Amino acid sequence: MNHSALRRNITRLTTLSCSLFLCASAFAAPLRSPWDALSIPAASRPYACPDIAPLPRDIVAYDYYSDVRKSIPDPVRLHAYQQAAAPFHRTMIDVEHAADFYLRSGSLAAAACVLQILDANARNHAITGTMASNQSYYVQNWTLGALAVTYLKVRDSAAGTPAERREIVRWLVQVARCTQDYFSERRAKQTKDGRNNHLYWAGFAVMSAGIAADNRGLCKWGIGTYRDGVRQIAPDGTLPLEMARGRRALHYHLFAAEPLVTMAEFGEANGQDLYAFDRGALHRLVVRCVSGLEDNAWFARKTGFPQDEPGLHLTSSDVAWMRPYERRFPGPAIATLIRQVRSSSVEYLGGDPPP
Repeated sequence: MNHSALRRNITRLTTLSCSLFLCASAFAAPLRSPWDALSIPAASRPYACPDIAPLPRDIVAYDYYSDVRKSIPDPVRLHAYQQAAAPFHRTMIDVEHAADFYLRSGSLAAAACVLQILDANARNHAITGTMASNQSYYVQNWTLGALAVTYLKVRDSAAGTPAERREIVRWLVQVARCTQDYFSERRAKQTKDGRNNHLYWAGFAVMSAGIAADNRGLCKWGIGTYRDGVRQIAPDGTLPLEMARGRRALHYHLFAAEPLVTMAEFGEANGQDLYAFDRGALHRLVVRCVSGLEDNAWFARKTGFPQDEPGLHLTSSDVAWMRPYERRFPGPAIATLIRQVRSSSVEYLGGDPPP
């Protein structure tokens, strides 16, 4: 092979490698989050940090649906789950309020609060122990994603200490490995939760931790789950595994779209157009979700079940994840939905969505 041909082959292989992932060379820039582009002036505004109660190492939580479609909650089991999940929700909300207050106000006290809560959990080795069930793993990865994002929101602040940051990042990676191991095994076995919305939430969580740690392996794994999800989007914009959820079909399409759109935003922050993957299939899912929120009759007709989404009023979880999407791809239908919801915070996404 002559030198010209060799150079052409090397160039071709390099281009292919970079298109598959965020070109992991020794000279690649550190992984970035959408919040790294913000410039937050530091302020001395006070912030009342709540009492810190680190989460447990073990998670004991069980599924609460009573039917084969997993669409009808059993009241007794749902109550038990809500009690088991309450400390995790409380911690997510506490740290998200502090992180988003920092972004709005520049309060170093709020940023310090975020780091103190995360550091306390890191030093307690929270959520790294025994998982009692599949549902426990879901709680683990939802918690990881939310908390990793709050770290990304404040990591450029002057709050905290280097020791805190090292401990937090080490812990985020440890939890991400647990989530990665569980879902990698489920993917290999082609189980439902190894292919449906749970996988995309796991990808979002692991990708968030990967960006926090500048760990390209974790970030690449998250992008792989994104691709798995987007490849499943049908020509009509639906996800087959979520359509099988009967009366909860629209709900789970919305729930699946949340992490997928957010991972696409993470890709944009790192120079990778994930929105364009598979000929822009993600746009079909968003369009289907928007039309379903405007009128869920299509989902009812296709599934044979009346839909329980939306309820009497739209919630932030229904539409807040659309905010970054609408800024890139503006449209009157999405804008109308967004205006109907006051809050922009989504608990499992770490609070307010990417700017």
